[in-house]
Amino acid sequence: MICQWTLRVAGLMAREGCLVFGGSPGWFKGLGLQAQQRRRLSLHEYLSMGLLKEAGVSVPNGLVAKTPEEAYKAAKEIGTEDIVVKAQVLAGGRGKGTFEGGLKGGVKIVSSPEEAREIASRMIGKKLFTKQTGQQGRICNQVLVCERRYPRKEYYFAITMEKSFQGPVLIGSSQGGVNIEDVAAEDPEAIVKEPVDIVEGIRKDQALKLAQKMGFPTKVADEAADNMMKLYNIFVKYDALMVEINPMVEDSTGKVMCMDAKINFDSNSAFRQKKIFALQDWSQEDTRD
Repeated sequence: MICQWTLRVAGLMAREGCLVFGGSPGWFKGLGLQAQQRRRLSLHEYLSMGLLKEAGVSVPNGLVAKTPEEAYKAAKEIGTEDIVVKAQVLAGGRGKGTFEGGLKGGVKIVSSPEEAREIASRMIGKKLFTKQTGQQGRICNQVLVCERRYPRKEYYFAITMEKSFQGPVLIGSSQGGVNIEDVAAEDPEAIVKEPVDIVEGIRKDQALKLAQKMGFPTKVADEAADNMMKLYNIFVKYDALMVEINPMVEDSTGKVMCMDAKINFDSNSAFRQKKIFALQDWSQEDTRD
């Protein structure tokens, strides 16, 4: 396993003109890095969150719904008063996007199963337009219905590849829940990095060090580090180019949770990751590619 992973990293690093793999070119550029333009697979949030849950990462309870009635049933099953309905569209900026029909925002907080059904009816089957989609928009075929958690503090966490470190690097910030590009431009000191040895793998002490640098309180830093280690295992297991959690939070009960997940996978690993690539949503692909 170590040899296979080492060879994979060596192969990635050998490619020309690349410092960082995965992620969004904008914010990596803001860090003074160059993002590689390469073919990669992105999964919907609900699928990425499912991988996190399988790996033992702490995530909110949630269910995917492909019809308004399924959204109603999902909200009833979750059973909390506050519910979040999130459009499943592979495009950034969905929170500030606009749907066909005029609904503003692809992430909505509702207080009843009936309201979840009504909001889902205005998302499912409609195109969402964001800065990233342009006039073309992206169709929303399903929504993620999940419990609302109340964060005491939001953090940013990601794993990617960086040539200057010859392997994976953990990236964290005390400023989560916001556009990380803005953080990189306005307060680069707020972003911290921790390289991981490609042979040895992630160590608990370095995950804990990053959690402390990110500002996690002592009482939850160990829990944050455990989640980071599990996320790194996902990164390795599935040939990911990037795992991004924005935000990772300490909630009102003192529990560390990953509230959102974006994972990019190396298209060159499709032969090895058949389970993952079978999940590709072709309705979200840019026809110009």
